[in-house]
Amino acid sequence: MRSYRTELGGARVGVWGFGREGRAVAQTAVASGADEVIVVDSVLPADAADFGPPIRLLSGDENLAALRACDRVFVSPGVPWFHPVAVELRASTTPMSSATDLFLSAAADTVIGVTGTKGKSTTVSFAAHVLNRVGGSAVAAGNIGLPLLDVPDDPDLTVVAEISSQQCAAIARSPRIAVVTNLGEDHLDFHGGVEEYVRAKARIFDRGAQTLICEHEALAQLRALSGPAVDYPPVILTEEAIADRWPAIETIDPRSTMRYPHNQPNGQLAVLAVEASLGRQLTAAEISDALDSFTALPHRLEVVRTVGGKRWIDDTLATTAESVVVALTAMPAQQRVAVIVGGLDRGISYRELDDFLLSGARAVDLIQIPSNGAEIGRDYAAAQPDRVHAAADLTAAVQTAAALDVDAVLLSPGAPSYDAYVNFEAKAAAFIAAVDQL
Repeated sequence: MRSYRTELGGARVGVWGFGREGRAVAQTAVASGADEVIVVDSVLPADAADFGPPIRLLSGDENLAALRACDRVFVSPGVPWFHPVAVELRASTTPMSSATDLFLSAAADTVIGVTGTKGKSTTVSFAAHVLNRVGGSAVAAGNIGLPLLDVPDDPDLTVVAEISSQQCAAIARSPRIAVVTNLGEDHLDFHGGVEEYVRAKARIFDRGAQTLICEHEALAQLRALSGPAVDYPPVILTEEAIADRWPAIETIDPRSTMRYPHNQPNGQLAVLAVEASLGRQLTAAEISDALDSFTALPHRLEVVRTVGGKRWIDDTLATTAESVVVALTAMPAQQRVAVIVGGLDRGISYRELDDFLLSGARAVDLIQIPSNGAEIGRDYAAAQPDRVHAAADLTAAVQTAAALDVDAVLLSPGAPSYDAYVNFEAKAAAFIAAVDQL
C-alpha cells in the first residue's frame, strides 16, 4: 500500500476542483479512511448524486471558505495559482497539495516525468511504448489521461507521467528521471508570467531528480529564466547523446506518426529517458522497431473521419500557437487546409502562428470560434479576409469547413477547451459528432 494512504486516514481532506484529478483524490481519500472529504467546484458535476458520505460536494466560489477547516487541501490543475484563496492557503498552516504531488511523494523513484510546452503527450506515449516493446512494464499516466492516483500499486511498473506546468507548480518531490521537451509561452493566466511559468516547469527536476533530459535550447531557457536558486541534476542533451544513433526519417515505416519531423525530437527524448530508466543503451534494432510500431496518439493529428472528400483531423491537444504551426507544417505542402481555432483565452501570444500563416508556407483557411478565436490569426485576417471565417461555435465551424474547397479540416484550437467543454476529449467528441451530422 502506498504510504500516502496512511497520511490521509482519519483526516479532513479538501478537494478544490472535481475534474478527473479531483475525483481521483476524493476516491483515494475515501479508500484511505478519511473522516471527511470536502469538494468545492464552481459547478457540480451532473452525476453528483452518485457520491455519498464521507464526500461532501459544495458548489460555487462562496464555499471555498470551507477548505480552511481541512487538514490538507488538494488543488486541481485548472485552479489559478494566484487565486486569492490559493494565495491565502499557501500562506496558512494548511498544507496545499495536488494529486501529482501526492503520488510523487510515494512513487517518485518509479517515475519518468515529462513536461514542456509542446510534445509532452507524444513523448510520454512513445516512452511507455518503447519500454513495453523492449520487455519492460510501463504505463502512460498523468495529464495524458489516466490519473496518477489510479495507477496500479506495482513496484515493477514504470510510470511515464505527463506533468503540466500547473501540476509541476505544486510538487515537492521530482520524479527520478525528468524530461523537458521545450519551452514557449503557455498558461500565463495561471502562473502570472513567463518567468514564473519556467520556474514551475523547473520543479520537475530541482526537487531531487537524478537525471534531466532535454535539448540545448530548452536548457539555455531554463538557465536564463529559472534563476540561480534552481539545482540541476546531471543533464543528458539529445543533440549529443543520440543524434548519431537515430535512424534517418526515410527508414521509418511511413504509417508511423514518428515519421513526422516534429516528432523526431520527442522520440529522441523518449528513448533517452527509457535508457536512463533501464541503465543501458537501446540497440539500433530496438529503436527502429519501436518507431515503426508506434501508432497515432489520440487527439494529436488523428484522422477521425473522411467525409465529403475531406480528411477531418482531431488535433485538440494543440493548445499553443507553436502546436498549431507544427500541425499545419505536418500537412502535405501541396494541399489546402482549413484549421479551426479558438478556446479558453490565457493571454498568450499568437504571433508565431500569424507569421506562419502570412508566410504562405501552407494554403490555409482559418475558422475562428469562441472564446478567443478572433485573437488567433488577427493579422492574417486583416491581410487575407477572404481566407478567414468566424463561426459561432464548433458545429457552425464544421459546417463552414464542409463548404470550403479544402483537402483536410484540422481542429487544432491553439487554446484549452475548458471555456465550453469539460475537457479536450469532450471537444473532440463534439467535433466528430458535428462531422457525422453533415
